[in-house]
Parts: sequence; structure tokens; C-alpha cells
Amino acid sequence: MVKIFIEGHDNKVPESEFLKAILKKMEVPSDKYEIMPTNGYTNLMDSADTPNIELMRANTDAGGKNLVIFDADYPENNGGFAKRQHELMDKAKDLGLEFELFLWPNNQSDGDVEVLMESIARKDLYPEFFDCFGKYERCVSQRKNEDGSCFYTTPNRKGKLHTYFHSLPISKTMKDKFGKGQWRWDNPKIWNLDSESLIPIKYFLSSNLK
Repeated sequence: MVKIFIEGHDNKVPESEFLKAILKKMEVPSDKYEIMPTNGYTNLMDSADTPNIELMRANTDAGGKNLVIFDADYPENNGGFAKRQHELMDKAKDLGLEFELFLWPNNQSDGDVEVLMESIARKDLYPEFFDCFGKYERCVSQRKNEDGSCFYTTPNRKGKLHTYFHSLPISKTMKDKFGKGQWRWDNPKIWNLDSESLIPIKYFLSSNLK
């Protein structure tokens, strides 16, 4: 069994559903893998006796393979690709763990899964939304406090994706379900699962799910 450890707190988070949609697009059978939420990357790093560590060791002992797919994050939130990769691989060595590592968005840049999610939004079908949202961000960011910080708080990338989805000409039912975690990754009028930006994660998955 291939166990895929992610940062989310359960399998209903957008990250988990996003990963499942990619695997389905790749025609990987659902019985070939299991997604394992860790509830934060520190839960795979802070202690040698966490349930996640024991699950990983048990899977290795049973002849399975472990994959870790976490956010690279940014230097400003105590992360960044190089730093996060170094931390996780050092911890694996310290604890004697065996896993293959992929860091969102592309296993080489700072960022998070939302960077990749935004990259597959159908900007070709809805260019006005992204153009107008960009102008809004630039406009409100011009007002500063006395210390030079921004006066207004603009939505983060996840908030931008929420706004994108709710702005689309889709049914109220679909929008209500989106609020419950159903982002409809398989809907080609909303997301492009054939985007070239998905090549790195698809390559990583195909290499480890043969």
C-alpha cells in the first residue's frame, strides 16, 4: 500500500480532494493508495512517537511505500522550499523513516498547494475575474498605515479561490456544496486538470505509484 501523508486535518479538506482528483485523472485505482492527514507538518517532525510516525514505520515494515506531500511555504512564515525540504529530510534521517517527498507547488519553488490550485483555474474562460481581482488587490494595497504596512487586509490565495468559485455562473447548489469542501476539481469548466503546471506532481505520483 502507498500511504500519502498530507498536511490537512482530515480527508475532506480541499488539498485531499484535489490530490484524489489528480490521481483519478491519472487513472490510478483508489485501492492502490491511502491519503493520511497529519494535521500540520510539525506533527510529522516534533516527536518520535506520534501516530503519524508509527503509521509510516508500520507501512514500511509491511513492504509499503510512504509519500509525503506538504507545502513548501515561504520564508515569511518560517518556511521556503529549501528550508522545509532540509527540515523534513533531516527528521527522516534522525528517526530512521523512509518516504519520498514532494513540496507544493512544484517541488522546487516556495509556495503552497493554493499556488497550484490557482494555476489550473480557467483563466481562459473567465479572464475578467482575474483581471478585475488583480486591479482590486493593487488598488486597496495603495493605502498604507503610518508604519508603511497595508491599511486593508486583502484575501489570501485561498480566499481568492473562494471568490473565484462563488463568482462563476454555476448553480446555487454547487456553490453551497463548495462551502462544504466540494470544489468540483473534475469540472473542466472550472479547473484544468490537463494544465502543464501539474506535470511535476503527476510525475512524482506516477514514479511512486507504479
